[in-house]
Amino acid sequence: MAARQQQRRKFRDRKDIFWDFSDAELIRRYRLDRAGIVAVTDLVRDELHSQTCRNKALSPELKVAITLRYLATGKMQLCSGDDFGVSQPTISRVIWQTITALTAPRVFHQFVKFPLTRQEVQRKQVEFMAIARFPGVEGVIDGTHVRIVAPKDDEYAYVNRKRYHSINVQIVFDATYKILDIVTKWPGSVHDAHILDESGLKMLFEDNYVPQPCHLLGDSGYPFKQWLLTPYTNRQLAGPQANYNR
Repeated sequence: MAARQQQRRKFRDRKDIFWDFSDAELIRRYRLDRAGIVAVTDLVRDELHSQTCRNKALSPELKVAITLRYLATGKMQLCSGDDFGVSQPTISRVIWQTITALTAPRVFHQFVKFPLTRQEVQRKQVEFMAIARFPGVEGVIDGTHVRIVAPKDDEYAYVNRKRYHSINVQIVFDATYKILDIVTKWPGSVHDAHILDESGLKMLFEDNYVPQPCHLLGDSGYPFKQWLLTPYTNRQLAGPQANYNR
């Protein structure tokens, strides 16, 4: 019994970020102010709520703050643990639990949803038309490489053309930079065109779920399609083709 008492866990003081920081300081550290952190927490509060108060269970707000801090800075989990007064294994579990909750379909589709009604599509087209007088465009598509630590399995597949390990993420966004569609499952060596060819986005257009006429804009890494407009590659262009590229 004496040995157990000696080994009793010691809990460090935990930071109350809402008390310690102003909104401006919260944005610097977490990319969101007080209201933003609470809004994100409310989306996943039930999933993050601890079933017991034993061992000074973390509040949903603190779990979200820990995750935001990690995502905003890429800071080492051990350093984040020191900042928040919790252990590194706890930081790791919290980040996994919070991201899993935030990416659940119930939450994800509230914010990332490809427009399929004629009214939604026309609104996106009007927004793009106001930028460069380019008609019929609903969104812009591209791939972006998110750097990762080299995985143990199939390591070579994640090496991209710039020779670092990554995930090649396909993103479609509208004229206000809002993400409409995202695919995050392909290793860095996979070409943008292949990702599109295997995506549900292609099915939406080719099976006529998207009201026509409607186009995406892409760079020359994509094939030209009726619904996917890409640049002419001839640099000696003039007239309408040059205007199209511009």
